[in-house]
Amino acid sequence: MKTLRLMAMIMALTALPVQAQLEFSGGMNLSQLSGALNGADLQGAANQAGMVFGIDLVIPMGGLGLNLGVDWSQKGVEDIFTDPGTQQEVLRLIDLEYIEVPIHVRIPVVSAGPATIHLVLGPTFGFRIGCDVTEGLAVTQKCADLANGPDFKKTDIGGTGGLGISFGLGGILYAGFDVRYTTGMTSINNISTDALKNRTLTIQTHIGLGIF
Repeated sequence: MKTLRLMAMIMALTALPVQAQLEFSGGMNLSQLSGALNGADLQGAANQAGMVFGIDLVIPMGGLGLNLGVDWSQKGVEDIFTDPGTQQEVLRLIDLEYIEVPIHVRIPVVSAGPATIHLVLGPTFGFRIGCDVTEGLAVTQKCADLANGPDFKKTDIGGTGGLGISFGLGGILYAGFDVRYTTGMTSINNISTDALKNRTLTIQTHIGLGIF
């Protein structure tokens, strides 16, 4: 049994291409915020669906892969808050847009024929480029335009873990998909008493090619 495991690990390590790869990806985020906003815990928080697109450079490093990328990513949350004027519960949608820079390590797990399964681990650095809020039936507004709107930081740091699979298409081309979960490591709220963190499940496909 130990011999079979060792052989599987060797196959996975040697299955990685020796050349760097350029990879294009796209998919969907299911995200939410956890914590407190405007002095109150988020209530009835639900996942907010969004899109994600990116480009990555994968560099082979001693049997592993170093993943350096740039992504455009939509995040946010749906929650319910009590309107201070009417004392009624109101549905609130918070939409956030980020440019993200993932710096991940790809760890091969097993290889079978043209397919390779790998783990993805590492930090993801986010830079917020947009923030919109919709409260009830009101018109969507920019966060900065609301009198009591959320005050979010411009940056975010998350820890990412996931699992992916790639299939060789012949020559230098390959394709695949992966599932990743990113949890916020720092609060995105400028109000220090209200810790608020991103939580995001990402499901995406990718296509890549060897470049050098």
